Amino acid sequence: MARQLSRRPGPDHPMLFVDGADIAEPIVAPRPRAAEALGPLRALLAAAEAVSLDSLDRHTAGRTVLVGGERRPREALLVGDALLDDGTAVVPLVFAARAPHSLRSALTARYVLVTGMVREIDGTVAIEPHEVADLRVLAREWVGRQ
Repeated sequence: MARQLSRRPGPDHPMLFVDGADIAEPIVAPRPRAAEALGPLRALLAAAEAVSLDSLDRHTAGRTVLVGGERRPREALLVGDALLDDGTAVVPLVFAARAPHSLRSALTARYVLVTGMVREIDGTVAIEPHEVADLRVLAREWVGRQ
């Protein structure tokens, strides 16, 4: 015998949300803002063949990339130990548990060049750094060689 369908909450059908106020808002990535600050370093990033962060997506997960940008502090709602902003997008940097302290301390520079693996963590594209270099130091050395 068919039972009448109901949208009323009951012991078999608990109420998940009272109204829209208790539905969590989706996490929105911060807006990129480093385009102007990276202007003097663009030639170096182009010579190094750095990939822009807006070209990274879940299809690039597992690939090793070279990216550069401004290191920003981590945000509480996002995964990662820091954020990387190249003016096109902002991507979290996530250190592996086995990452050496020297790698973590290299990330104290404001502008960095990062070689790392693209990962998808909790639906967010992130980079697991393998090497980190100060972009300003590299720019001084690069200008000196030319």
